[in-house]
Amino acid sequence: MIAATPYIARWGIIGTGWISSEFCKDIALVRDDVKDVLHSIVAVGSRDKAKAQSFIDEFCPKGANAQAGGISSLTPKAVEGYEAVYNDPEVDIIYVGTPNQAHFENAKAALEAGKHCLLEKPATLNAAEWAVLSELAKGKGLFLMEAVWTRFLPLTLKLQELIHEQKVIGDVRAVHSDFSMEFLGVVPPTHRTFNIDMAGGSMLDLGPYTLLPALLYLYHAPANEQSPPENLIGSMLKAETGVDLSTSITMNFPKINAKAFLSSSFAYNTAEDRATFITGTKGHITLASPGCRPTKATIRRFTKPGIMSYGHDDDEVIELNFPQFGLYFEADAVARSLRDGQLENPAMPHKETAMTMEIFDEVRRQNGYVFRKGLEQVQAS
Repeated sequence: MIAATPYIARWGIIGTGWISSEFCKDIALVRDDVKDVLHSIVAVGSRDKAKAQSFIDEFCPKGANAQAGGISSLTPKAVEGYEAVYNDPEVDIIYVGTPNQAHFENAKAALEAGKHCLLEKPATLNAAEWAVLSELAKGKGLFLMEAVWTRFLPLTLKLQELIHEQKVIGDVRAVHSDFSMEFLGVVPPTHRTFNIDMAGGSMLDLGPYTLLPALLYLYHAPANEQSPPENLIGSMLKAETGVDLSTSITMNFPKINAKAFLSSSFAYNTAEDRATFITGTKGHITLASPGCRPTKATIRRFTKPGIMSYGHDDDEVIELNFPQFGLYFEADAVARSLRDGQLENPAMPHKETAMTMEIFDEVRRQNGYVFRKGLEQVQAS
């Protein structure tokens, strides 16, 4: 049974692409295990009202779980354009699921209208744009978060406990992370992933997921004391359209004698059984693909650590599955932040989005990946 007085987050949806459809389907799911927060879809905005209505009809005809459960009487409405969603008095928070190059403009408009904002990754095109949004949200007393939903998944939370608290593999010394999808030759060069006018490329699209394990298991290692990575080196293989087809990034965490090796690509698919490999002094952990939605981890503990050879116990396999895509974990966390008056969620604070964008800025600088003039709304001073 649903609790008598759960907090209901009232969402306005901006953008009708694939990620928005997954988000709406997920928050529409009625789940008996969550009783403190629910969701309501108030409005869906699109430049074409008919498209917005079609989106509602297909993905959220009853709205979200508060509406489906009879707790909210609101009916999701289709509106033309975005301004009507920003200014709707029944909307608490805007979900921005538009293409990369529109994120800053859409989030800024939502905040200026007095709405909280959950902003799809990459949050912005550069660190300067994010700084403007962060300061705007804080100044207006509004919640803002980049939608790195992987941080809220059950396995992600479990691994942080096992690695940092129980130290099941000792001290972490290296993280290898890859998230790649074979789009080359599969989608046309005009597709957003290869379109430089839409800030395409593998780093901005997939890179937040490959960077995440380095942040979770190295940056957040207690002994690292949240010291930022150093000696950042990025390498890009460019597509014919000018975006990065494949990108690799290495970075050091000298305080804990650790290194991260990250890669993303639109030229091949990540191996099914190894998206992330976390190496420690007493063992290692392998996460199966996809890196954005990990549900299976294999832990191997060494019994006789040594140089070039070691024994090990039987592998321990952890599987934490869940229905549908899993964006509701993130949405529930956001709802709790709104309920509790938090302007940032502690699992995805502003400073880590800022660090992510600074890393991506530097990799683009090192490799001469320059957006067309005017695409970035704010430039670094």
